Amino acid sequence: MGRNLRGVLSAIVCFSVAACSVQSGQQSSVSRSDAAITAPVPFALKVEGQANPVGVGRETPRLSWRSAVDSQAAFQIEVASTPNLLGSGAADLWASGRVTDGRSIAIQYEGEALRSRQEAFWRVRIWAEGEDQPGEWSDVSKWQMALLEPSDWSADWVTSPIFPAAEETAGMTRWLEATAADKQFKNEETIADTKSRLRDVRPATYFRKSFMITKPIKSALLYSTSAGYSEFFLNGEKIGDRILNPAQTDFDKRIYYDIDDVTDRLDQGEQVLGVHLGNGFYGERTAFGMDKLFYGEPAAIAQLEITYEDGAIQTIVSDGSWFAHPSPILKNGVYSGEFFDARKNVSAWNDVGDDGSTGWRNASVLDASPTQALVAAEMPPVRRVTEVKPKRVLNPEPGIYTIDLGQNFTGLPTIDMSRLGLAEGQVVLLRYGEWADSDGRVGMQSGGGAPRTKQVDAYVSDGKDTAAWSPSFTWHGFRYIEISGINGPPPLDAITAHLTRTDIDRIGHFSSSDPLLNRIHETALWSFETNMVSVLSDCPIRERNGWTGDAHAIIQMASYNFAMGPFLDKYLGDFRTTDFISPAIVPGRRTHSGKVDWAAAEVFLTWEHYIHTGDVSVIERQYESLLDYVAYVEKAMDDDRVTDPFHYYGDWCDALPELGMERPLGRCASFSTPGDLTATALMARVFQQMSDMADRLGRDEDAKAFGQRYDDVSAAFNRAYYQGEASGYGSQTANAMALQFGIAPADKRASIGAAIDRDVREKWGGHASVGALGQTWVYPALSEAGYNDTAFGIFKAKGPPGYAYLFDTLDGTTLWENITGYDPAGGAEPRRSLNHPFKGGYDAWFYSGLGGIMPDPKAPGYKRFFLNPQFPADLGEAKVSLETGYGTIRSAWKREGDAIIWDVEIPHNTSALDIRNGSSRLIGPGKHRFRLNAGDAQKNIGQWGE
Repeated sequence: MGRNLRGVLSAIVCFSVAACSVQSGQQSSVSRSDAAITAPVPFALKVEGQANPVGVGRETPRLSWRSAVDSQAAFQIEVASTPNLLGSGAADLWASGRVTDGRSIAIQYEGEALRSRQEAFWRVRIWAEGEDQPGEWSDVSKWQMALLEPSDWSADWVTSPIFPAAEETAGMTRWLEATAADKQFKNEETIADTKSRLRDVRPATYFRKSFMITKPIKSALLYSTSAGYSEFFLNGEKIGDRILNPAQTDFDKRIYYDIDDVTDRLDQGEQVLGVHLGNGFYGERTAFGMDKLFYGEPAAIAQLEITYEDGAIQTIVSDGSWFAHPSPILKNGVYSGEFFDARKNVSAWNDVGDDGSTGWRNASVLDASPTQALVAAEMPPVRRVTEVKPKRVLNPEPGIYTIDLGQNFTGLPTIDMSRLGLAEGQVVLLRYGEWADSDGRVGMQSGGGAPRTKQVDAYVSDGKDTAAWSPSFTWHGFRYIEISGINGPPPLDAITAHLTRTDIDRIGHFSSSDPLLNRIHETALWSFETNMVSVLSDCPIRERNGWTGDAHAIIQMASYNFAMGPFLDKYLGDFRTTDFISPAIVPGRRTHSGKVDWAAAEVFLTWEHYIHTGDVSVIERQYESLLDYVAYVEKAMDDDRVTDPFHYYGDWCDALPELGMERPLGRCASFSTPGDLTATALMARVFQQMSDMADRLGRDEDAKAFGQRYDDVSAAFNRAYYQGEASGYGSQTANAMALQFGIAPADKRASIGAAIDRDVREKWGGHASVGALGQTWVYPALSEAGYNDTAFGIFKAKGPPGYAYLFDTLDGTTLWENITGYDPAGGAEPRRSLNHPFKGGYDAWFYSGLGGIMPDPKAPGYKRFFLNPQFPADLGEAKVSLETGYGTIRSAWKREGDAIIWDVEIPHNTSALDIRNGSSRLIGPGKHRFRLNAGDAQKNIGQWGE
């Protein structure tokens, strides 16, 4: 809405995969390489985005399928409590009848109320456009409901019987000093308080429960979770591969629980269910010096429901009959790391038979639940996703060895301690950093002083070290691991690590003929992926918080690369559960109200979720919370502008004209763009999208009122900020926002686009000067104004703040928070984060600009979409693919002599609007080829807007 997209060139269309032989200006005959199926059978049936899911917590699940037709005209869904009822045509839960609707994604269940644990079997058939008869029914699929009511839980919350904090040893003192000592950011009093807090941290806890299986089992489901991080085990083997679980939420409001089918892991005889429980964010008491971050001592809950072949049901629940024992993890914290003492291992603690240890005590039972609601997890868990292997070992000082993994990331190391030749009681200290000098001295100042503690783990050998070691209840942001306390250089093959993140699917892919551009793309992905541990965080080494402005700064690039729907379902829920209106951080207790430019994320993320997934229920669930936020915005505005600095952060960490110079407004406040300007522009966009969302819900009066507020704020913006002598609003970010949000008057749009072009080329030497807020908008603003080469040239520009400078001079492998705020002269150590994804908003343009793929808000979820690729003169080839709910969209082009060959693939049951040349030609499903005149392709021919 409100976008202006410049078209290009004259073209011919070839509808076969083979190369076109016709000349420019001529059109080939139309032929389809993949003819429509005459009796289409829907396939890829999913519920809540999963095939045959167990544990659906949403009472009106969302159903989807794929239709192998050019255009679906209608569908019919049947849902029954048994598959036999479907076969007999007597669906008892829902018989939709013929529904005239071309959609096949995010279709809400509208049948009988579903019960906890209930199985539902379903099928679907469709009518192709122009056909009177439906196709065949799909295969039967199913889902099973989760526990929907608090009364479904008969288990108790169990917690440690309060084992005391471990006695401080010489090795622990070393760990305390390394973790808490930072005189640059903290005074002696603060350091002493931090050490005191760390000393009070109690060990992680083992829990176990033995029980008997006496007859054949039909099914067994484990419902489990914790307040704090946990790992569950059955007969000595871990259940699932999730880590750092459950996801961070406002724990007092809701905690996610997991459902595991363990039928195949149970046999007759004795069984043991075990839990390893750590602090996580729930039990955090050291970071930031904030007592309010501590929710309470960690606790766990488990309910194993076993159904036997004879119909009998046995339920094993967590209660006071469980036993507890201190874990060898003597200290654990999300920010501070772990202290692990292998000498305190408890053999077979989670296995059948004698646990081999004394010291077990009955678990304590909480009098009340630590949360208002247990909610079935609605997004994938955190997992080890990508292996990262070390590149070299450095030896900066005697007894100090630095492992360089070659890539900054968020993750966990795994070290085979048996390869290090350790003696019993020998203490190995591991410090993690994003930066090291040329000799390998690890610097930790990029973590700042915000969390008080530094990332340090300690391992105490038992002299055997038979198991590979990895932290269990923390993670680290790092490229370098400094290891001390060992006898010599560690073998490289004894160490590996894994990128850890919420395991949502990758759906977008971009590549080009330019290696630097490809690296810039991958750098954006690394920076994003390594800040996705159950929230969209700002950085992994320092705060690890879900800063809301950081989230909306990258939501477009994220939506093009990853299946963000399940993640956003959760994150938008965090906005609904927070105690704050207009929050700066969600979830968690380290937040505050007031910054409307940051909290605008709730509006922007809801809208992006909707247009990329086509799920209107997202807006329905969020709408009342959005109204609360907008009411706060109205109070924060003064004469239709946001003028009070209390209400904005601004274009955070934009480029500085000189390396290392001080910012006039301090911290990382914008140098080029006033914060009141960007906040006011964002509020115009808030009202625009609120109007659009109200319209989708049929709330006509709201839509009209919000539309008027958009006009009012836009007019105020233009009165206050337009500078006639500059033909714009004074900076790249300001001009780009004015164009992309539709604020700029139509008769001034061309001159404003030209002003951005001049500013980039003449004032900034080919560079973008934008910060977090401008990253997403400057590239499409330039290309839609006809300055493709300038937009592309930013990625190739030499020197600071360019990407080649980041890679070649600074040796950066992720996006830095404040690249020009750092002067590397003299080997200085960076003091701001070296992994900040909010600088990666540019990556969306690789898809929407170079690939030309843009969702159409009027047909969301890519039921229909726009195509408008851009062809910079210095780029020879670009390839983009995007997996949508309907199938894969592909857009790939390359130069051949004086021509550009553009290949497009449109999924079944969708269409694309080719808006090049300002036209709106509809392209149907199939594979298409366009042969374009390369000269015409560079012309500024026209505009497209809704």
